[in-house]
Amino acid sequence: MAPFWLGDALQAVLAWLLPSSAVVVAALGQFVLAAVLCIVACGIWLRLWRGRVRGPVHGRKAGRPAG
Repeated sequence: MAPFWLGDALQAVLAWLLPSSAVVVAALGQFVLAAVLCIVACGIWLRLWRGRVRGPVHGRKAGRPAG
């Protein structure tokens, strides 16, 4: 049977190596938020870039008669 202090030392090492669940959840939340914001920013940029590439001929008023 292992000595009692060995279990305490193991718990201390694991507590130091493995962060608490609140820290893990907060870090994952920050990562997911950053990923979502990047996806939204890329979507906005892509939409603006595609609109610029097409030019004014293919804009919203392309199929409507003038007047």
